[in-house]
Amino acid sequence: MISDQAFKKLKNIVGLNHCSRDLEDLYVYSFDMTEESPGNPDGIVMPGNVEEIQKVIEICNEYKIPVIPYIAGANIGGLTITHNNGLIVDLRRLNKVIKHDEHSKYVVMEPGVTFGHLKTYLAENMPDFQYSYAIAPPYTSVVANALLEGLTEYSFRWGAMGDWITGIEAVLPTGEVAKVGSCATSDKWWGRYPLPDMIGLFVGWQGMTGIVTKMGVKVVPEPITRQDLMIIYNDFNSAPPVMRKIANSDLIHGGYGVSYEAGQMALGLHHPLPPKKESEPDFIHNVMLFANSKDELKLKFRFIKGIVEEQQEKDSTRISVSKSGKDKKMLNLPAQFPGLLDHRSGDKHGVGLTWLGTYSPLDIWPEYYTKGYNIMKGYGFTPIIWIKMMDSAHFTVVRFIAPFDKTIPSEVKDVRKMLLELTDVCLDFGAIPYKCPAWAAEKVLARADPGYKALFKRVKLALDPNNIMNPERWAFDKLVKGEI
Repeated sequence: MISDQAFKKLKNIVGLNHCSRDLEDLYVYSFDMTEESPGNPDGIVMPGNVEEIQKVIEICNEYKIPVIPYIAGANIGGLTITHNNGLIVDLRRLNKVIKHDEHSKYVVMEPGVTFGHLKTYLAENMPDFQYSYAIAPPYTSVVANALLEGLTEYSFRWGAMGDWITGIEAVLPTGEVAKVGSCATSDKWWGRYPLPDMIGLFVGWQGMTGIVTKMGVKVVPEPITRQDLMIIYNDFNSAPPVMRKIANSDLIHGGYGVSYEAGQMALGLHHPLPPKKESEPDFIHNVMLFANSKDELKLKFRFIKGIVEEQQEKDSTRISVSKSGKDKKMLNLPAQFPGLLDHRSGDKHGVGLTWLGTYSPLDIWPEYYTKGYNIMKGYGFTPIIWIKMMDSAHFTVVRFIAPFDKTIPSEVKDVRKMLLELTDVCLDFGAIPYKCPAWAAEKVLARADPGYKALFKRVKLALDPNNIMNPERWAFDKLVKGEI
């Protein structure tokens, strides 16, 4: 618990209007859209600058108060929920884009900058450049997405967003400020090499090693012309070889595949779905083409159509490829989650959304997808499954998404049971959960190399000797106790 004395000191740092211990305010931070049980934060502060964050961290070290960094709370993994009390440090007031550089192609921003903010900034200040947008609402934090190794529409070409980071400024768990990347030696944020790379001390750690206060990220030129293709497979087994051949052609900039059911949800149909007809497809595949001219675009389309036709003849099954009409740059940010949430009929206040998102070896994803599909159907959940090859097809995302009704206790229990089973399957196939919630982290670390776990613990406690920074994330509290 946060003592009155400690809270008074915190209030003096951030001001009366930017802190609270009121139950109605704490309630907002106690849950998210997942099946995770509500948490019990003790207080909230909203610092307005780096110096205030430093002073807050000093007080938390003095009183051994756990710190939970928070921005938009839009994750699907319970990553900002605390069950062991603590202080929510809400960073939304740090919402400025600091600078940009058109020559070295980067933007520097604070953690409260959202994808919507960044899109507006680029349109006004760097109209020939763009950032890659997450498959998430536009109020999602750009910094959080990158730190959590999330993905975006261009991740096929350029990989997870942790790879787009060029520099970081962070308040360490002991209160000092450190810069890593090229910004450590000048005010240029162009890259992370050739210095010893310490950006990894913050990427993937879920706020356990400090609070990032500034981040540089790469931007890329706007495509001169763009075309999206839709490939529809009547037989799922035809999809993996086509996707692999298209990926290896090195002609595309993005793409993803979805189960038939996910496609139906995108069209606005509601649960339960009508029975699938024999003539309806198994799988839908989107391909994104960039080109420097219309002629180049036509050549790419012709090549990809040839791959499709060759596989169709080989498998004696129907595969269709068509232009989806998106031959100009996206005008609006994607916001897929509301459509998924709305697919449940009944009381919308009870609708929840959860997932198991995994990064997977490329060779096993078809079998992994099929097994997960059958598990979801076995539990009575619509198998909304999303596939994305990453980093020019060096690995694959397999994401199982489950809308559910929070007002039905049995459904909440079943969705967690299903996710635990999917996690076991994921690890059996050599895949690893990303944006990993604590309940999945227990399973991940139970299988991890002992040397990895020892190094994990040593690094964390070297940076954070009082273990105040998000000690529940990655099930670290249990790792320290020797329970994993």
